[in-house]
Amino acid sequence: MTNKVTREILFGVLLGNASLQTYTGGKTWRIRFAQGNLNKKYLFHLYDVFKKYVNTPPKQVLNGTWTFNTTVSLVGLKFSKFFYSRFGGKYKKVMPSKETLNKYLTPIALSYWFMDNGSLKSNSQSYYLHTDCFELDELKVLREVLKEKYDLDVSFHKQRLNYRVYIPRREYKKFYNLIEKDVHISMRDKLGNH
Repeated sequence: MTNKVTREILFGVLLGNASLQTYTGGKTWRIRFAQGNLNKKYLFHLYDVFKKYVNTPPKQVLNGTWTFNTTVSLVGLKFSKFFYSRFGGKYKKVMPSKETLNKYLTPIALSYWFMDNGSLKSNSQSYYLHTDCFELDELKVLREVLKEKYDLDVSFHKQRLNYRVYIPRREYKKFYNLIEKDVHISMRDKLGNH
């Protein structure tokens, strides 16, 4: 796997459940991956992708979640600038800029975001990308990029206090065709029937 593909995968999972952690005030960062027990095979696939940056293999923690962390890396430092802003002494995950989304939001990144934190809407040919940690204004920028890059029209569904990206039935096949070839075998049920 090339470094370019690895960066695209990282970009996708950071839009999803993966996170960056710093214990040095933002000077160094490590990447943390976590998935529930049902997605164990997918998590081990991510471990295979990133294992040259990892010292300890995945482990199951008390709540049943499987996790692993990378060592501190330059990749983490670079991506922290895309995904984290400091607010009142703490770092908060944010949506990358439009320029960064245009560069890194490739079909591979979309595929891994979907596997990491997307879903098929029940009884429907439509999808969600779970974006609970992002603000509505940030999602509007994402919507522009999806339209400009992929001619993909999305909207937002409110989930309690947050919003999810909704890919409606009329865009279902277009989104499917963008991501399908990169969806890991353990996650193909998420794609639905075709």
